[in-house]
Amino acid sequence: MFDMNKHKFDSSRHSSALLSRVTAGWQRLHDDERRGVVTAARIAADLAALNAPPALLALAAHVVRDEVHHLQVCARVLDELEPGTHTIPTLEVALGRLEASAPSESELARTLVTEFALGKPVTAAAFAAARALVREPLFAWAYTELLHDETRHATFGAKAAAWVIRNWSQQQRQALWTECLTSTIEGGCRVRDDEAEALGLLPGEVECTLPRWILPHLAPLGVKTSPSSNEQLLH
Repeated sequence: MFDMNKHKFDSSRHSSALLSRVTAGWQRLHDDERRGVVTAARIAADLAALNAPPALLALAAHVVRDEVHHLQVCARVLDELEPGTHTIPTLEVALGRLEASAPSESELARTLVTEFALGKPVTAAAFAAARALVREPLFAWAYTELLHDETRHATFGAKAAAWVIRNWSQQQRQALWTECLTSTIEGGCRVRDDEAEALGLLPGEVECTLPRWILPHLAPLGVKTSPSSNEQLLH
């Protein structure tokens, strides 16, 4: 079991301007992770509504727990940067109230491919780059915790998407891939801040490409990539 109270941070050794930039960056990451919790929970609910097999639902539930843990990690970092201003959310608080709605296969598949199968490897690269740069144990620990689950979440996204579109035509599958690939490429990167990145801010520039290890997991989706797409997104 991880110990969130193990790593402390001495803010007195850094300027208020630097701390403000790092705190703002971690607040953005915290907000992203909170949205990630809701997205994962909605995916789990949609898969259940579509009668997904129990093994896939178990994976979805694990992803939800992981995303809550990520949110807790971010809250822990923010509490060190601004003591007493952030609470560590529980599962119930993190999830909030999800509005029930009829699941859309196309929307669910798009989310699984874009945010998980394609998005998580890129996020993992950003976390790994950040961990390599930071000089404070608190941030190194936090990025290690955040990085830990991203590969598994990417493979979950591909596996769940393959199940959702199992009855789709090749034309539908190719349209999905094209839309998701375009969305991922146009995601963009953040502005560089070398001083803040050395302390603990997520890097502004990372290699926004997919590692080739994800390709076997994408194959069951039945998608076909063009040479130009490979050059833009893969390494």
